[in-house]
Amino acid sequence: MSQPWISRHALAWLLAAQLIVIAPHMLRLPAWVITAWLLCAVWRLQVYRGLWPFPGRLIKVGLVVACLAGIRFSYGAVAGLEPTVALLISCFSFKLLEASSRRDAYLLLFLGYFVALTEFLFEQGLGTVLFMSLPLLLLTTALTALHQLEPLRFSWQPLRKAAVMLAQALPMMLLLFLVFPRMAPLWQVPLPGAGAGAKTGMSDRLSPGDIAQLSQSDELAFRAAFSGAIPPAHELYWRGLVLDEFDGRTWRANGFNETEQKKSEPLAGKFFDYEVFLEPTYQRWLFVLQVPASADAKTFLTIDYRLLAKDIVAEKFAYRARAYPQAAFDIDIDPRLRKFELMLPKHNNPRSRAWAKQLRDRFDDDSALIDFLLTHFRTENYFYTLKPPLLGENGIDEFLFDTRRGFCEHYASAFVYLLRAAGIPARVVVGYQGGEINPLTATVLVHQFDAHAWAEAWLPQRGWVRFDPTAAVAPQRIEGGLERAVGAGEFLADTPFSANRYRGVNLLNWARLRLDAMNYAWTRWVVNYRDETQTTVLQNLLGEINPLRMTLFLVGGGAIILLIAAGGIWGRRLWRDQTPLEQRYYVKFCNKLARAGYPKPIGMGASDYCRWVLQQQPQWSAVREITACYEALSYRKLSEKQRQQLLLKLKKLIAQARVDAHQSKRIAK
Repeated sequence: MSQPWISRHALAWLLAAQLIVIAPHMLRLPAWVITAWLLCAVWRLQVYRGLWPFPGRLIKVGLVVACLAGIRFSYGAVAGLEPTVALLISCFSFKLLEASSRRDAYLLLFLGYFVALTEFLFEQGLGTVLFMSLPLLLLTTALTALHQLEPLRFSWQPLRKAAVMLAQALPMMLLLFLVFPRMAPLWQVPLPGAGAGAKTGMSDRLSPGDIAQLSQSDELAFRAAFSGAIPPAHELYWRGLVLDEFDGRTWRANGFNETEQKKSEPLAGKFFDYEVFLEPTYQRWLFVLQVPASADAKTFLTIDYRLLAKDIVAEKFAYRARAYPQAAFDIDIDPRLRKFELMLPKHNNPRSRAWAKQLRDRFDDDSALIDFLLTHFRTENYFYTLKPPLLGENGIDEFLFDTRRGFCEHYASAFVYLLRAAGIPARVVVGYQGGEINPLTATVLVHQFDAHAWAEAWLPQRGWVRFDPTAAVAPQRIEGGLERAVGAGEFLADTPFSANRYRGVNLLNWARLRLDAMNYAWTRWVVNYRDETQTTVLQNLLGEINPLRMTLFLVGGGAIILLIAAGGIWGRRLWRDQTPLEQRYYVKFCNKLARAGYPKPIGMGASDYCRWVLQQQPQWSAVREITACYEALSYRKLSEKQRQQLLLKLKKLIAQARVDAHQSKRIAK
């Protein structure tokens, strides 16, 4: 038995759903994937019109081969998160070319639900969830339209039914969300590798211009919520990576420090606790304030006091930490580490080496030498700019003695180079500095343009100490952020439509902060609803958590929801007008005649009423046609198609009938 064909309206809803499902991926997909979908949609429409045939097997094989080649060319690999999603969307498009029956449409729609879910692999914010409810609604609408008879005219009925079904499912979804434990996915897509740095802006290497380029991005890096008062801006150094290998131009992380965890040591002094909500980075490093103490089972400290996640951060990630801002660390340095933190490439930057040697001869005390360098940066004509000139092979020399213009990475790199050349162990640290306080949530918002680089130097009896030469050149960067340091003209110049550029416009700034507060609540209570948060919520609802109470809550809550839904359906059916549509149309026409002065007498049939009205107003010929349509619909045996045609005709005749009282008086005269 052959499968029924896809109706015209079901196909229209299906194409609309497919477009909206693919829409969120358009900015991250290669242009050829979107073009392929457009060609498939046009081809399928031409097939429906009978102008083109379905593609043959050879064409289908060619499309698949071309798709694989395109993915390999666009991404450099077929495996990975983005290539896998691109392949899935391509298959979603190609399936349209062989969707000829209702069974094919089912497969296409079920694949559409799966493709819609892939958007949450990239974004999980409140705006994404609200938008993704639209493709969910359209996919369900197309599924509903597949089970309805082909109407003569376009109808919104499938959309209304789909909306009602989803609304009925919402309470049960909330109940299951509250109760069911969060589990790891049953499948996993390989995560991005090389592209991860582009996602977060932070990589394990630093060259001149890297952070300056990153400062043009207004993407959120993370939020931080403090258990007490928020520390002042000059203490908010979010330590991420330690870079201690230098090849003359680029600083790199050595990597071996990640293989050994730091043994817990008691830290003294004041401390503050905070929680960070990190955006996906596809890396393991986290961002913490100095000196960190891990307070989360999902993280651990390395021997150089960095905080790492035990797994790659592929989704929004919340972690707790504690900071001891006055504590010292690594007061006793390993001789091998000391030697490593003094290494410099040979035969480069001779002027910097010579100056460092002069300073070493002049200052016996390391702290005095460092103070001199910071004073030098503060008092000499050095400039802080997002657009420094390009540097050559001896970039440190050119920056210190020639251009004197740079961003934070220039100052940190030159400072560490001079210290190492003077015999002081030093290294570059990259992360973020500062952040914007949202007064609505009392959280610190750290964006990509807050990226920063500074230095750490090892001093006897003090251990590793943070020094920031950028603060000496541009103190307003540390106290007021990048915007105050570079001015409104340079700040986010490459993203003129960023809301962060218009913080001075009160209304726009209020809306931006309000939206961020909503996203923060969503992230805290929905995206990170797992482990401790879920346990706390369930304890507040149930008291003690045990299998019996959980079962009663789940079964009882589900039963109440189903009873309410059943009551609503039964009530609508009880009170719904059961009058046939043709009779409602005819009553409407009789009311129209009554307003014209010819009310229908009680007990008079439709035919007698028609003759009586025409005796009074013979020019009202529409009365005869309307009555004939009504009687045919009421008493004749019609097919569904004939019935729909007559109903449409009856409705049209009644709408066009001119039987007003003014007209009848004019004709009588």
